[in-house]
Amino acid sequence: MRLSRNKKVVAVWDRRDELRKGRVAAETLRAACPEAASVRVELEFRSGTGEALVPQAFALFPPAKAHFVYPCPYGDCCGLYDLQAVALQALHAGQRRTRGTLKCVGTRSRDRTIGRPCELQMGYSITLTMERRPQAEKLPVTAAEP
Repeated sequence: MRLSRNKKVVAVWDRRDELRKGRVAAETLRAACPEAASVRVELEFRSGTGEALVPQAFALFPPAKAHFVYPCPYGDCCGLYDLQAVALQALHAGQRRTRGTLKCVGTRSRDRTIGRPCELQMGYSITLTMERRPQAEKLPVTAAEP
């Protein structure tokens, strides 16, 4: 007799594998935005049930991978928050700050029901700090001799 695997465990492993592959394939922050000194990503979760969820913050520096996909904080959810397109667009445009909200599209097992939509709201803020380049020293301008 074959026993089936727990679907929750499979979903968690699939999610981890997807995140790992995406991070490996992502370009570095230095390649995505050469002028960036750092990028700070802040995530705040809002549950409709009033549960207190801890905010998360990440800092990326030029050698880090420019990967902006984050798992849902619920352990029994298979959802991901994909900020990749939004973050890269903001980096390429040189936007100092980008904000928005996403809803989790994953499913959870709760209230004795399997596969219910998670729908956890996540507010995000992406802040870009540009590298300060030293300004060239101003030299006195002299008239050229004929």
